Amino acid sequence: MHPLRRTAGLLAAAALGAGLPLLAAAPEVRTFTGGELSGLGNSHWFVTGRGSVLIDTPFLPAEVEALRSDLGRAGGLPVGAILLTGSRPERSWGVAGLTSGGAPRVWASKAAAVALRSGFHLERERWLRLGLPLSMMPKAAPVVTNTFVGSLNLGFEGFTIRLIEVPELGGGASLVVIPETGDAFVGELIWNRTHPDLAGVDLGSWKQALWGLRGMRIRRIYPGHGPSGGPELIEAQIDYLGALEEAVRPLARSGKEPSAAAVAEVRKAMVARYRGWALPGFLDRSIRTEWRRQRALLAEEVR
Repeated sequence: MHPLRRTAGLLAAAALGAGLPLLAAAPEVRTFTGGELSGLGNSHWFVTGRGSVLIDTPFLPAEVEALRSDLGRAGGLPVGAILLTGSRPERSWGVAGLTSGGAPRVWASKAAAVALRSGFHLERERWLRLGLPLSMMPKAAPVVTNTFVGSLNLGFEGFTIRLIEVPELGGGASLVVIPETGDAFVGELIWNRTHPDLAGVDLGSWKQALWGLRGMRIRRIYPGHGPSGGPELIEAQIDYLGALEEAVRPLARSGKEPSAAAVAEVRKAMVARYRGWALPGFLDRSIRTEWRRQRALLAEEVR
């Protein structure tokens, strides 16, 4: 089976289960948002009798301490489980600071665990070149204690916590679904009112994953970036990716490497269309990433 169709089917089937009704009361989810250095990434969490369940972590030590303070004030310490939706440093490197003084299980896809180990030193060098002090980074890759492949169900105080891989996004990306309530923590799959970073991600594959998410009975979406909302966030992300694809198409068809001025024109158009969206600084890199994808597709058509 084609991998994109396989994944779309996996998302729909794994998250829906056997037509599970949305009957359970949803947990009270709280959100912590990091700074611009971490792409305004969200960490979501809810309190249970066995400790808090945390989806993703902040990046900088100061952000980790701020989250610990939030958890403490809400009675959310200790952390019982950390679920990582990918291997991006700015979503996973805070694990060490949140496991000190306790021993929560840390869950991630097997691919994410491998990427965290294999890419740690290279990523650390990249952040050092960007000016982040070594003292603000962990000395070793975050430790993932439990891995899964495809999908996995975890029982937790009457809820099913379902982990589902989203291989289209790379880096061992996954999402977390509570099928009884229709809550979905989608990580990098959705950037709400935030210009996404396309580096390392194929836009066409990303849209395929979003189409698979459409088939799930989602009541509430907790995105990796930006405010939470309902299923309309799926359509908004598809709209954005489609608009970026269309905006870059003339550059790709010209056959020339886009100049800084040409990229700036596309960026200006996207900022005007999505007025008020955060992190427009990601657009230049995303435009060039999408240009390379479209050029590759055009080259395939010529063959």
